[in-house]
Amino acid sequence: MKKFSWLSYWSLTFSVLPIPFFFAMLYGLIRINVYLGLSLIALSIILSLVFGIMAFVKKTEKNILAGIAIYIALFSAGVVVMIIMLGQMGNPPNTTSS
Repeated sequence: MKKFSWLSYWSLTFSVLPIPFFFAMLYGLIRINVYLGLSLIALSIILSLVFGIMAFVKKTEKNILAGIAIYIALFSAGVVVMIIMLGQMGNPPNTTSS
């Protein structure tokens, strides 16, 4: 009998965390180094994808929760990357005035 296991639940948990954490970091609710925060977000997305794929491969696991978690993780990754690209949060280009 197929059922949900800890893989699906952890995958869903890790896929939902990056967006609220990212916005809390942007608005200063969580005071953390930007690079450490982005590393934690990337780790959360990667863990979610790994757990989701493991849940898909497992024969005794229902796939619907893992599929939802993978979609949310990919959406979270896209949102974070888009906001970073639009907000130019990385290193600004060197501009020297002559």
